[in-house]
Amino acid sequence: MIDVVQDAEGVRMALEEIFEEDFARSRIDRESAGATEETRERMSFQIPPRTLSPGYYEFARHLLHLEAEQKAGIVFLPRDLAAFEASGLLALSLARSAFEGHHPACTACGARQQNRFGVECLGCGAKIRRRK
Repeated sequence: MIDVVQDAEGVRMALEEIFEEDFARSRIDRESAGATEETRERMSFQIPPRTLSPGYYEFARHLLHLEAEQKAGIVFLPRDLAAFEASGLLALSLARSAFEGHHPACTACGARQQNRFGVECLGCGAKIRRRK
């Protein structure tokens, strides 16, 4: 049996899946405004399935909670975090960076894009400027 908190790669994968899931849900919510219940149900099949055991996602949610506390200004001293939590926060940082690389934010409105190759923002229609 795998100890979830010791499997940094699995935790990173679970976090990336959570980010993709949340991205798909927000896109579906935006696109399904005014749609019938049947259409919304059909659109829900676009949410990617989870591939890992539930323990990975529970630990990932714990890490997301710790990150939210940090962003709110709560300072964690080294003695406040277990080693597996510190390792998990590193996996969270890597997963978030990968997600943001795959779905860059529009510089005009901040909306995440379907992929990094789009030429126009899906949220506001602004032309996407590429870095050279």
